[in-house]
Amino acid sequence: MYRIQLLALILFGVTASADHHGDGPPNPCHQYYPNIAGEVLLENDKLVVQRFVIQPGQWEGIHRHPPDQLYVHIKGGEWTVRYGDEESTSYSPDGEIGWSDTALEVDAMHQSGNTGSEPIDYMWITLKPGCMATP
Repeated sequence: MYRIQLLALILFGVTASADHHGDGPPNPCHQYYPNIAGEVLLENDKLVVQRFVIQPGQWEGIHRHPPDQLYVHIKGGEWTVRYGDEESTSYSPDGEIGWSDTALEVDAMHQSGNTGSEPIDYMWITLKPGCMATP
């Protein structure tokens, strides 16, 4: 839990002047899921912070990921990840942090689902310089 609080303080310092944007046209820097609505917590010219809650049995749907993303599991749980017909199941603990520097396109047929018994609550922090360079 300490890591999440520290990350929140760092993000607040970096984004204290952030402008929050409402719903609008698709943004290449936003993480979108066909089956899950997320919330933009803050956005500025450097990054986007989004929060998602996935209920037990719920799947994100096939989606893409922009490059340069940090994820933080506020409340972890059991995930099943699919790439086409291949799938694997793992457990993400509370406070888990990870980084992806490359984009993942829709043709990878990627989606994840909450196959546990509790909601999973997590954030994506996407750095804008990388995602804006992606066509």
